[in-house]
Amino acid sequence: MLNRAALILRYKQPFVDWINAADPSPTSHVLTLAEVNQEHTVYLVDVEDEDELTRWLGHHHQKLFEAFELHTVVVDTGESPLEDDESEE
Repeated sequence: MLNRAALILRYKQPFVDWINAADPSPTSHVLTLAEVNQEHTVYLVDVEDEDELTRWLGHHHQKLFEAFELHTVVVDTGESPLEDDESEE
Protein backbone atom coordinates (compact mmCIF):
# COMPACT_ATOMS: atom_id res chain seq x y z
CA MET A 1 0.00 0.00 0.00
CA LEU A 2 1.25 3.46 -0.93
CA ASN A 3 0.65 6.05 1.77
CA ARG A 4 0.84 9.34 -0.15
CA ALA A 5 -1.37 12.30 -1.01
CA ALA A 6 -1.91 13.15 -4.67
CA LEU A 7 -1.15 16.80 -5.39
CA ILE A 8 -2.69 17.92 -8.69
CA LEU A 9 -1.44 21.24 -10.01
CA ARG A 10 -3.89 23.39 -11.93
CA TYR A 11 -3.18 26.65 -13.69
CA LYS A 12 -4.97 29.86 -12.71
CA GLN A 13 -5.69 32.82 -14.97
CA PRO A 14 -2.59 34.87 -13.97
CA PHE A 15 -0.37 32.01 -15.18
CA VAL A 16 -2.24 31.83 -18.51
CA ASP A 17 -1.93 35.60 -18.87
CA TRP A 18 1.81 35.34 -18.22
CA ILE A 19 2.23 32.56 -20.82
CA ASN A 20 0.32 34.54 -23.44
CA ALA A 21 2.25 37.75 -22.68
CA ALA A 22 5.60 35.95 -22.82
CA ASP A 23 4.98 34.57 -26.33
CA PRO A 24 6.93 36.80 -28.73
CA SER A 25 4.95 35.79 -31.83
CA PRO A 26 1.97 38.03 -32.58
CA THR A 27 0.37 35.26 -34.68
CA SER A 28 0.44 32.61 -31.96
CA HIS A 29 -2.78 31.07 -30.68
CA VAL A 30 -3.87 32.73 -27.42
CA LEU A 31 -4.26 30.02 -24.81
CA THR A 32 -7.30 29.82 -22.55
CA LEU A 33 -7.55 28.60 -18.99
CA ALA A 34 -9.58 25.59 -20.15
CA GLU A 35 -6.93 24.61 -22.70
CA VAL A 36 -3.99 24.68 -20.31
CA ASN A 37 -5.92 22.68 -17.71
CA GLN A 38 -6.82 19.80 -20.05
CA GLU A 39 -3.89 17.77 -18.74
CA HIS A 40 -2.45 17.83 -15.24
CA THR A 41 0.79 17.07 -13.49
CA VAL A 42 0.29 14.90 -10.41
CA TYR A 43 2.84 14.63 -7.60
CA LEU A 44 2.72 12.01 -4.85
CA VAL A 45 3.51 13.75 -1.56
CA ASP A 46 4.45 12.02 1.69
CA VAL A 47 2.09 13.82 4.10
CA GLU A 48 -0.45 12.64 6.67
CA ASP A 49 -3.02 15.46 6.70
CA GLU A 50 -4.00 18.83 5.28
CA ASP A 51 -1.90 20.80 7.80
CA GLU A 52 1.20 18.83 6.87
CA LEU A 53 0.42 19.38 3.17
CA THR A 54 0.17 23.14 3.79
CA ARG A 55 3.61 23.09 5.45
CA TRP A 56 5.04 20.95 2.63
CA LEU A 57 3.72 23.40 0.02
CA GLY A 58 5.23 26.30 1.95
CA HIS A 59 8.65 24.68 1.64
CA HIS A 60 8.35 23.40 -1.94
CA HIS A 61 6.14 25.83 -3.90
CA GLN A 62 9.11 27.46 -5.69
CA LYS A 63 10.47 24.07 -6.82
CA LEU A 64 7.04 23.08 -8.09
CA PHE A 65 6.71 26.27 -10.10
CA GLU A 66 10.18 25.90 -11.60
CA ALA A 67 9.58 22.27 -12.53
CA PHE A 68 6.02 22.78 -13.70
CA GLU A 69 6.27 22.36 -17.45
CA LEU A 70 9.15 24.82 -17.72
CA HIS A 71 11.59 22.24 -19.00
CA THR A 72 11.72 22.95 -22.76
CA VAL A 73 14.11 25.61 -23.98
CA VAL A 74 14.63 26.70 -27.58
CA VAL A 75 17.80 28.56 -28.49
CA ASP A 76 17.94 30.16 -31.93
CA THR A 77 21.63 30.42 -32.75
CA GLY A 78 21.60 31.18 -36.45
CA GLU A 79 19.92 31.22 -39.82
CA SER A 80 19.18 27.48 -40.08
CA PRO A 81 15.68 26.14 -39.31
CA LEU A 82 14.96 25.10 -35.74
CA GLU A 83 14.63 21.37 -35.10
CA ASP A 84 12.18 19.88 -32.61
CA ASP A 85 14.20 17.58 -30.34
CA GLU A 86 10.97 16.26 -28.81
CA SER A 87 9.49 15.25 -32.14
CA GLU A 88 8.41 11.63 -32.54
CA GLU A 89 9.60 11.40 -36.14
